[in-house]
Amino acid sequence: MKPHLLKLTPILLSLAGGLLVALAFPPWNQDWLIWIGFVPALAGLLLFPRHWITSLIRGALFAGTFGGLVFSWLWAGGRPSDWAWNVGSLALLGAIWGWFIGLFVRLPAGDGERKVSPILPGYGFSVGAWSKSMAHLQAALVTAAAWTVLEWTRGIFLPQWNAAGTVLQANLPLLQISTVTGVSGLSFVVVFANLIALIAVRRIIIEPGRMTWASRFEVTSTLAVIFLAAVAGFWWLEHQPAGDRKNVALICPDTVDFGRSLDLSKEQSGKGIDLFVWRSVRFGSGDYARLDDALIGKTAGLVSGTTSGENASLDGATIVIPGAIRNILLIPSKRDFFQPGAGAIGRTLNPLEFADTSWVPLINWEAGDPRLVRAAATKQIQVNIAIVDSLPGGPGATEQLFANLRLWSVSLGRPLIFASTKNLAAIVTRSGKIVAGVRPEPATDVLTGMIDVPAPLDYTLYAHFGDWFAVACGAVCLVTAFSERIRRAHEKSGRLSA
Repeated sequence: MKPHLLKLTPILLSLAGGLLVALAFPPWNQDWLIWIGFVPALAGLLLFPRHWITSLIRGALFAGTFGGLVFSWLWAGGRPSDWAWNVGSLALLGAIWGWFIGLFVRLPAGDGERKVSPILPGYGFSVGAWSKSMAHLQAALVTAAAWTVLEWTRGIFLPQWNAAGTVLQANLPLLQISTVTGVSGLSFVVVFANLIALIAVRRIIIEPGRMTWASRFEVTSTLAVIFLAAVAGFWWLEHQPAGDRKNVALICPDTVDFGRSLDLSKEQSGKGIDLFVWRSVRFGSGDYARLDDALIGKTAGLVSGTTSGENASLDGATIVIPGAIRNILLIPSKRDFFQPGAGAIGRTLNPLEFADTSWVPLINWEAGDPRLVRAAATKQIQVNIAIVDSLPGGPGATEQLFANLRLWSVSLGRPLIFASTKNLAAIVTRSGKIVAGVRPEPATDVLTGMIDVPAPLDYTLYAHFGDWFAVACGAVCLVTAFSERIRRAHEKSGRLSA
């Protein structure tokens, strides 16, 4: 390969990897690409001559390209500062990741013997093949752990949107991993599987002869673990303990007219609805007295987003339960959302107690803050209600918010009611199952569904122990770096003494 192509190819691979990973997210929704999206970037980092500076650049280009594309709605929606923070933080994440891989991850070299024979299953045991498989698994472990802990560290400073594992929220059995590890476990699985895929192709190319089970152990074991995780997810979905069931009606017409929402609610009032959720309504004088017609304030409660004009954004929420009416005023933030520490500033929880259940409305950007969602679970709030305007930059932005919020809610074992537009609204159980909504065909003004409400102290393992998995990944990286430094020091001292 010519020298200039040798230098250019890893750069192109990094850009291609960022593009593929971004396409797995909304609005493109090519979920399957997440299983191969990291492969080009990993090839550029591991299969070409490397230097710590080139590794930094390749990693930064990969993650920066991903961030620039997946958060492009921020730029299109007039929030360039938020876009820059996301792209910059992801580029830094990728740069450190690339540097770490460049220093501490090595794939075993080929045998040098290229005896071509049919690639058929073999049954003999090969110590060399087994050792390579174990070395490949170790490389995948370290690579995935490094990405996972860096992604988690980024989430400490910025709202952790669009982690690599977020795409797996579309796979209900694998989504259950998050109840144990949070999003970190899903990201780990994604990166680990991508490197194993690269290794499998590389091994076939450089070792084209007959393959034994030992020479494929890294592939078979990875597939087996993912399969068993999916089976465990299926089992958990079937055996999840039932909670107190509540009927929810989600009212999302293309209007803020009070009368229209009331009429739609009246149609559902005889069906045992426990709680109505109205996406957005403009209340007028005397409207509260008319709620009795839909049994709201008697046997049913209401959580409604409120607005002051026909096309105005949400400016608060109204809560109506038997014996009480409460209005929540949303104070607009003057700061961008995606800045260090900005997500949780000035945001408080306003739960309501009704029907032996604690519910919390999260309005607009409140629903996009994972720290606030976790705080709600910590305060024993049982159901999350997200009432949001369509985010700037197109429908893909709101889809990303829903995907992230669904993942966070499942990881904490909390049901979710998501009200945006009638084309993007959903009622989601605590296991992540969508019982109604998300782009229904044809679009409807009313969604109804039943959710099992967990007990206030019915936490998932992740809710109990927090980000233990990400911390464990950090420990793996530290041990790897430390042991590798010791090994190289011994090798150097051995050469000097010789």
